[in-house]
Amino acid sequence: MNNDVYICYDERDKEVSEAIYNIFEENNIDAWIKSKDMSSKDSVDKIINVIEDSKCFVLIYSKNSMDTNYIVTETDIAFSRNIPILVFNIDGSKIGRNLEFILETQTILYSFPNPKRQLETLVKNASNIAGKPLDDVKIGSRYLKVFGKINPNKKEDTFKKFIKIAIPIVVVLILVYFFVIIPTGQHTTEDGVFAMNITDVDVSDSGNNYKYTVHGQSYNSPADSVNYIMNIKFLDKNDKLLFEINSTADEFKSGVIGSCELDNNNVDHVDFKLTDLNGKVFSQDKYIIEKEK
Repeated sequence: MNNDVYICYDERDKEVSEAIYNIFEENNIDAWIKSKDMSSKDSVDKIINVIEDSKCFVLIYSKNSMDTNYIVTETDIAFSRNIPILVFNIDGSKIGRNLEFILETQTILYSFPNPKRQLETLVKNASNIAGKPLDDVKIGSRYLKVFGKINPNKKEDTFKKFIKIAIPIVVVLILVYFFVIIPTGQHTTEDGVFAMNITDVDVSDSGNNYKYTVHGQSYNSPADSVNYIMNIKFLDKNDKLLFEINSTADEFKSGVIGSCELDNNNVDHVDFKLTDLNGKVFSQDKYIIEKEK
């Protein structure tokens, strides 16, 4: 039996993984998960067969799954079979060394800061890969409660943060505001003006699919770049959303903002937006893809 999605997870993340499984099922996405679909009588070979027969591989990533042997093995099977991989990072843990090479070019999503929006993006991306595109995603409130327990971005008390700021830094920020921010109209972080823009979008034909790699550059990236969100939308000429990526700004590596793989070459332009966790926009860009005539 072919499945739309195979869910890979560590047993300690069972509650979150089953919530994601239920969300897929309620949106008519056929998902497979060990806790529900595998019995003690089944052999390990069944897992290999199910992964090979799935259209999309979803890895629920956390500190629990970091470098876990069977997580690495299952992910490697999907990678070697050219099955699209979506990583859903639920606690902000950095990718372990054993998975770093495999996941370097894969789509990585985060369950925070807005679990509902991030889950919608996960389901839409998986549905596009499975050939069942969705405009609206249903997510029950009972599932969102599960993610409320694991949000890693708990903010410090505002007063405590203010106390930690030294007077010289305040003076520098005031000077930056009056001599840089006001004249240019840009927003700022505590480290200065933070901005990103697209420099190029590379489109490569990989057989049955087209891979889109978005290159960019950043200015004055702050030390806490994990607290800033990059939103990338791949749109056709009618502004129809074909794929969307939400990831933290610390995923910006080697000049690559993000990448995706689609079964068509319909992307006309890419919209990019950089925000903080509160939705404040620091920079945005639109890149039109020039196609050969």
